[in-house]
Parts: sequence; C-alpha cells; structure tokens
Amino acid sequence: MRILFITDLHGDLRKYDKLYKTAQQHQVDIIVNGGDMLPKNGNLFQQDRFITRYLHKHFQQFEQAKLHYLCYLGNDDLKIFDPIFEETCQQYQYIQNFAQHKVVIHDIVSGRLKPAT
Repeated sequence: MRILFITDLHGDLRKYDKLYKTAQQHQVDIIVNGGDMLPKNGNLFQQDRFITRYLHKHFQQFEQAKLHYLCYLGNDDLKIFDPIFEETCQQYQYIQNFAQHKVVIHDIVSGRLKPAT
C-alpha cells in the first residue's frame, strides 16, 4: 500500500494541483493531508470560500479516481470553518475528515491493523 503524506499547503493551488498529479504518477492508494490546508494570507474570514469553491473541486478529482484522501484542518485554519469543512468532506465516499474520527480503510483501523478474527 502506498501512502502519500503532505501538510502545510496553505491554500497554494499550484501545490494542490501537484498533489493530484503526484498521487496519480506514483499510484498512491491513500493521501494524508496533515493540516494547514486553507489560505493564511489575506482575509482569513474568507477561508470558507476556499473550502466550498476550491476544495470541493479538488476532492472531486480524488473521488472520481477512487483515491482515499484523509485530511483535517490545522492550527492556521480558522476553527469556525470546521463545520463547513466537515460538510464538504461528507459529500464524498473517499474523502474523510479524520480529526477526532476513527477511519477504516481495507484492514487498517486508525493506523493499526485489525486483529484477526
């Protein structure tokens, strides 16, 4: 299983686009985005627009490719937008906000292998 970990994209569209291309090129099974996903320059109170406009489209690519994408917002992402981020992630089967959530992909549960039954 190939896992690609990335963090601190801070709304950089070029980096987000490169993430998808890299995942495809290296035949990644799971992408883990470790936070600080939203822009930190300009008006921070418009981070919700980045979620609903750009991230929504970004997530669609991974959903269509059936690539698991685990992500959560970080310390530079305003907490007031957590509900919008959660709602956006819930629109997809392969996109999961894993902040305070248990995630199961194949036989892996929250980073540990499931016990044999």
